[in-house]
Amino acid sequence: MNANNYTNDSLIKYSTILGSLILFNYFLWSINAWQIIRYINFILLLFTFISFFASAKYNDYWPVKIIILLLLIICLGSPTTDADSRSLYLFSSKILYYESNLYFRLDSNNNMINYFTDIVYSKPKLAITLTATFAQLLGYWNEIYPKSTNVIIILPPIIFLVSFFKDKVFTLFWLFLMLFFSGRLLINGLMDGIIALYFVSSILISYKILTTERESEKLLFYLSLFIFFTILSLSKNEGGIMVLVIFLSSLFIDFIYERKINLKLLFITIIALCPIALWKYMFIKNNIKMEFLQSGDPISKFLSRITNTEDLTNIIYFLAVNEKLLISLFIFVFVAYKYFKDNKKLIFFISLNFLLYFSALMVAILLTPHTVHTQLLHSSARIFIPLILLLSYFSVFLINKNFKNTKFN
Repeated sequence: MNANNYTNDSLIKYSTILGSLILFNYFLWSINAWQIIRYINFILLLFTFISFFASAKYNDYWPVKIIILLLLIICLGSPTTDADSRSLYLFSSKILYYESNLYFRLDSNNNMINYFTDIVYSKPKLAITLTATFAQLLGYWNEIYPKSTNVIIILPPIIFLVSFFKDKVFTLFWLFLMLFFSGRLLINGLMDGIIALYFVSSILISYKILTTERESEKLLFYLSLFIFFTILSLSKNEGGIMVLVIFLSSLFIDFIYERKINLKLLFITIIALCPIALWKYMFIKNNIKMEFLQSGDPISKFLSRITNTEDLTNIIYFLAVNEKLLISLFIFVFVAYKYFKDNKKLIFFISLNFLLYFSALMVAILLTPHTVHTQLLHSSARIFIPLILLLSYFSVFLINKNFKNTKFN
């Protein structure tokens, strides 16, 4: 098999199984399952995680093993210093550790809980439930080891993304770019690195569904997409937007090239968004609003800021000094230009996802309850990571896909 057509089905199945166990942990919390059942699932998850390192059939992927182990060691050996990580995510995990109830805020009947804790409680909780399960299993809490479960969560998308690289050089190149661009965001307790990897993986799965002709070969991709979409939407508020972006891009590409709508993709997207939709509904029903709805009319705020020269100048400035975004964009444009002739559909698909999510970020920045400058000052380094990893991965993917046909002058 040529390197540019290579797919490791074993890795794809492994990433799907590991992802399903991560998702099942959240499901057990959502139905208030007995603690012993959550423990059994977590132990099974842990053994599945370890099996990747112990299994001889994955020996060719030693770079991934080394990177994951290094991230785990760094995570366990470093304190949690980031303010958002401590106050938003670890704080929520600590509450779950002690209360053992995902719906504690809704069941408390305490209408005096303030603005900050409303924001904390209403955020998606998938990664937090895994952290709480791990802490409960060990029997005590601190602010270092619980966040190590994030390393488990990022393994499925990393495994899936490298499953299409036969030559180690492309695996190494992608892992280098991943660490160079995201680095500590994968292990500092925040969700930005996690959703970035699931975003890129979900786009790749969607592309494979769009380009695979035999329906029987799509079944595994559909299952993987459902699991990754659900994890993505349950990890952070932006995850739900990412799912819609990928779906709309896939819908548009399918309609342009095939003149049809993929009803299976539509069904999977709807089902995958049901858990987060139910979660948000419960909080809206209890008059707990999302952060950007907490202060004033969002439409008026958006209209006033989009016509404000100072706000627009701040956005342009922070984009101009975001060297990681500029570097990844330069690499992708160069690679896309070189291989455009034979990869128009893929490049168009990636560009559409990039533009849609970039537009969503711009809207979110203009709707922030803080000033635009304050929001960008504290978040511009991480909110663009999904787009950065999107561009960098598919640059490597395009080179790998066309490697045998590349002519060097």
